[in-house]
Amino acid sequence: MSVGDTYPALAADRGAELRVAGLWLLVLACAAPVFALGLGELVANWMTPVYSHGPIVVAMALWIGLRTLRDEPRALRRHPALVIWPGVLLALLGIAGGLVGTLGRIGDVSAYGLIPWMAGVLVVSLGWARARRLWLSVALLLLALPLPQVLYWKVTTQLQALASELAAWMISAMGMSVYLDGNIIDLGVYRLQVAEACSGLQYLFPIVAFAVLFATISREPAWRRVALVLLAAPLAVAMNALRIAITALVVEHYGVSAAEGFLHAFEGWAILLAAIAVLVGVMLLLRAFFGRGTQRGPMLDLDISGTGEVLGRVLHVPPARAIGVLSVVALAAGVLILVLGSSQPEASGRMTFDRFPQRVGAWPGVRGALDPAVAQVVAADDYLNTTYFEPGSMAPVQIFSAFYHNQTRGAAIHSPEICLPANGWEVSEIGIRELDMSAAGYGHFEANRAVVTKGTDRQLVYYWFEQRGRRVANDLAVKLGVLADEVLHGRSDGALLRFTTPIDDSAGGLLAAEARVRDLMRQALPQMPGFIPF
Repeated sequence: MSVGDTYPALAADRGAELRVAGLWLLVLACAAPVFALGLGELVANWMTPVYSHGPIVVAMALWIGLRTLRDEPRALRRHPALVIWPGVLLALLGIAGGLVGTLGRIGDVSAYGLIPWMAGVLVVSLGWARARRLWLSVALLLLALPLPQVLYWKVTTQLQALASELAAWMISAMGMSVYLDGNIIDLGVYRLQVAEACSGLQYLFPIVAFAVLFATISREPAWRRVALVLLAAPLAVAMNALRIAITALVVEHYGVSAAEGFLHAFEGWAILLAAIAVLVGVMLLLRAFFGRGTQRGPMLDLDISGTGEVLGRVLHVPPARAIGVLSVVALAAGVLILVLGSSQPEASGRMTFDRFPQRVGAWPGVRGALDPAVAQVVAADDYLNTTYFEPGSMAPVQIFSAFYHNQTRGAAIHSPEICLPANGWEVSEIGIRELDMSAAGYGHFEANRAVVTKGTDRQLVYYWFEQRGRRVANDLAVKLGVLADEVLHGRSDGALLRFTTPIDDSAGGLLAAEARVRDLMRQALPQMPGFIPF
């Protein structure tokens, strides 16, 4: 019996095929306004180096799904889709995500809604018993999605730190002198910045995806397949660190220009292909050591027979009645988007920071500019970077603020909790403190307070996020607030506000630094509403 024989005939004539195709096109047309922004954001992310693996992951998920349907028990194929309510709930959840993301103009959120919506459509069309067998394909699709910005920066920072430390250890093991300062590897004649692009995030997801693919189609015992998947993340970090270490070796023997050429040559797909070769090599070694004499035949099941026919059958499954209900809900959500999404964001009416006073009360100040590389990472629409000096002692307090007109598209606020370690500062103490700035018109609010060290230097840092009249200490709460305010009020502007001063143990230490920072806050905050609107 062939694969086709085990499926009921669903479209016996050309007219029936056209009707089924027309119904599915109608379903997609109803869902299009809800997910159009998310799809656009997804495609834009797939065109960047970090997420360029996306289309390959989608192809993997599709192939694994078709193999799963091809190999499912024949008895299961004959049962109609009886239990569909989990699919209805999933699809409604996806539509809600797409609606909120589109109204909030946050394409990532709309893209996240695509996954539960597609999973829901599968469950409604195939039934819970059959669709749940496709869980691995659906889970793989998550690797094709961009990370939320908050999580992206936290993961990137951790990967940068791991890559820097591991690369420095490798360089030292090769007998070369190296000094690690945050994410900067100092080789004496060459300083290598382990920047965002060097974090290894662009290798992590595709390497994990290929490890899952190999584990799925492997004929090896389960424990070896699990070991292969567990190896993927450490392998991504190690491959990136090895790339950095080899760059240092090239600097040592062939000079800086050769090293820069190597960096460009050995990145992206070159590292991915090398990692895939390592994964295959590990599988061969495991079979050689643990499967000697007991396993024969191909290591991977690459049989694709029947998958094309299964795809044809799946495409001819007529939409269930519940799909019609979900389409009506999606259409209503699309109308809501057209009605509410036509409003324009409110103008902030703010002054630019170049007009911020260089003298605040009795505190004189000196305005500074960010390094171009730093300014590119911060990607603020406007920023303030001024150092003020306490009257009498002339002890410095830096005020830094980065303002963003729109936090839902592209650039977003970077928490100092992420940036400071990248610059070599170690956070020795961090917590939340309540500030009373009622005299400055800001009332009582919570702010982040940190003590950071770098060698013998110590600094006291206060920072919080100004969010349309609210002071927020938590960066995740910032993202949720941005989403809510964009949907409800059409505004997503906001800023980071940070006060930094050195801690001098010979001049009062931490207590003096604390008093100094709070004094400047009381002087400077009354000026801020014109530059960071409430």
